Amino acid sequence: MRTQLKKLTMYNKVKEFAREGLSIRQISRKTGMDRVTVRKFLRMTDEEFSAFLALQKRRLRKLQPYEQFVKDRVTDYPDCSATQVEDWLKEHHPVFPEVTTRTIYSFVQWIRKAYDLPKPKGTPRAYHPVEQLPYGEQAQVDFGEYWMASADACKVKVHFMIMLLSRSRRKFVSFSQQPITTRFVLEAHEQAFSFFEGIPHTLVYDQDSTIVTDENRGAILYTEAFRKYLLHRSLKIHLCRKSDPESKGKIEAGVKYVKYNFLPGRRFVNLEVLNQEALLWLERTANAKEHATTRLIPDAEWQVEKQHLRPFEPLPYPISCTVGKEYHVRKDNTISYRGNFYSLPVGTYAGPGTLVVLEVRQNTLCLYAQEGRLLANHPIESGKGTVVINNNHRRDTSSKLRELQDSLMLLFTNQEHAERFLESIHNRYPRYSRDQFLHVRNAISGCQQKLIDDALAHCVDHHLFSSGEFHDILHHYRKQEEKQSHQAVFNTFRPKTLRSDMDRMLSFVPDSSGITTYENIFS
Repeated sequence: MRTQLKKLTMYNKVKEFAREGLSIRQISRKTGMDRVTVRKFLRMTDEEFSAFLALQKRRLRKLQPYEQFVKDRVTDYPDCSATQVEDWLKEHHPVFPEVTTRTIYSFVQWIRKAYDLPKPKGTPRAYHPVEQLPYGEQAQVDFGEYWMASADACKVKVHFMIMLLSRSRRKFVSFSQQPITTRFVLEAHEQAFSFFEGIPHTLVYDQDSTIVTDENRGAILYTEAFRKYLLHRSLKIHLCRKSDPESKGKIEAGVKYVKYNFLPGRRFVNLEVLNQEALLWLERTANAKEHATTRLIPDAEWQVEKQHLRPFEPLPYPISCTVGKEYHVRKDNTISYRGNFYSLPVGTYAGPGTLVVLEVRQNTLCLYAQEGRLLANHPIESGKGTVVINNNHRRDTSSKLRELQDSLMLLFTNQEHAERFLESIHNRYPRYSRDQFLHVRNAISGCQQKLIDDALAHCVDHHLFSSGEFHDILHHYRKQEEKQSHQAVFNTFRPKTLRSDMDRMLSFVPDSSGITTYENIFS
């Protein structure tokens, strides 16, 4: 019925636009219909259109032969899904036709409506208004993620933590490019308490893996780092039950506010800029505008609430001391963890006693420097004796790509050719530019300057822009140079008599017969 009503509405619109003098193309643009359909409707009279609708109503469905089977199944199992029905049809009818999942879903919905077989609904949840909490009593915490567009039109996934004071509704948000880790959570907590100029008495969380490792009928096991943090801050924690986000609706609305008010239409430059923009957004919008529920301004309410918060003083030690365990770095820039070896960037090892901080989150091994900088991420191996290597750690990343390119240019005499050659390599192999440049540097190491310049000129003249081709050409010139050197040495030290005899032998030209001689013989 709804489809027929929609078609009737579109038919009337097409006729109305035609009476106004619009062309078929203009009607198609206004209604979003195909021009063929617009033309068909314009050619129909009202009686023909009524007959067309009646024919559509009586048409057979693709799955009409299976109507009784589906009806019986839905009657016996009222809460079954369309996906289950699809599997039953394929199981019991080997010659079941090839149709889309959407077609089966529509057919099941039609069966339910035609035979009055609605899907049973569970007991609806009873809601009641929440009491107004005292000032300074509670804050709620949650996490989110969002895909942003960067300046070069690439997609960048950002993660964030938001904390909200339940009474005043004042909000704080902090962003990260890495997946949420315990380290980031604790650092964001400290930033939020500093922003609020105090600490609430109770914090409300989901059962997130950065905070909770397990829960058994109310017995909560916190992660080691979070447990230490709680001991120092003396926080009272309230964890929501699993799959029950509605019990912290204030912060759930806050996550949506960040996703649909702050982030859309914003370009990602870098993490520092994004966090700075977030603070300005909190100041001018999120905490400065009247709240839709309380009808109060969060910043004004916070002026009252901050007097009821517990005093905040920065931790006497860095967050890195509370997160993870320290591991010794081996000479080959690896660490040993549970019988396997995991690589670190070249240069991490700085002599005996070099330490990194190891944190395990789900099935990922996170390795940090002492000051908190992320060094490496690795999937955790289950066996023993495996060496897990990230190829980026093998590369010489101590200098930036541009610095490496500039240093390479100084090794050539013709700077214009060198710049064109290296820029062309960078444009041709953007992901492997560093590898290409290092290969060029290794190829010209210890080589004569004339050969280097000749090889560069040949590559530029023949548009050969890769380290492999440059290496082959330079090798060819080097071989030629060695051959000429050996010949010059031989000519210098061979006896004069031998030299003259050899010269005569080399200049000897044998007699040859003309073609007429052979013609005379054969004739």
